Amino acid sequence: MTSEKWLTIDELAELMNVKRSWVRDKVTARVLPHRRPAGGVRFAPEDVEAIKQQLFEPAITATPSRAAGRVRRAARPAA
Repeated sequence: MTSEKWLTIDELAELMNVKRSWVRDKVTARVLPHRRPAGGVRFAPEDVEAIKQQLFEPAITATPSRAAGRVRRAARPAA
């Protein structure tokens, strides 16, 4: 983020296109990095970048999905 402005919960929710309640729930669960200067919740620019990476990186799973297994079984030649 180019701006050095710290964001509020409402501003972060608008920026990320999510509901305000979702942001508050994630802050309460300590899932999102945040700061609490003077008792309020704020997101520093580096927090916002970390949140963007956390939310928008594709998940890597160790096991293939069940759908992938069905496709492989269906592609096998009949014995």
